[in-house]
Amino acid sequence: MLWRYSPHRKGATPLSTESQLRNTELRTRIHRLIDQGSLPVMRPERVAGGYGFGRKCDACDEPITRDQIEYEVEGGRYGVPLELHLGCYVLWQLDCAERTRESRS
Repeated sequence: MLWRYSPHRKGATPLSTESQLRNTELRTRIHRLIDQGSLPVMRPERVAGGYGFGRKCDACDEPITRDQIEYEVEGGRYGVPLELHLGCYVLWQLDCAERTRESRS
């Protein structure tokens, strides 16, 4: 996880979602997790969003803290919802969309 200093809080805070979207290492990790079957290729039926509770993100394996947005996705593997940072969710869905386009051609 990348961190930056925030003048409004003591210590470090996670970088913005925008920086996650530019993180090639994270993109590669998510791509690999899909290849391995740890993350499904799907368009979620239902997504709930809110602030995190400290659970680990299914994409980056880092905790989703109280000051970060957590997406809970129904329809995950084995009927268990997926929990993802907002940025991880976006990268996962971008990869899923690309794979879907490729399979149609």
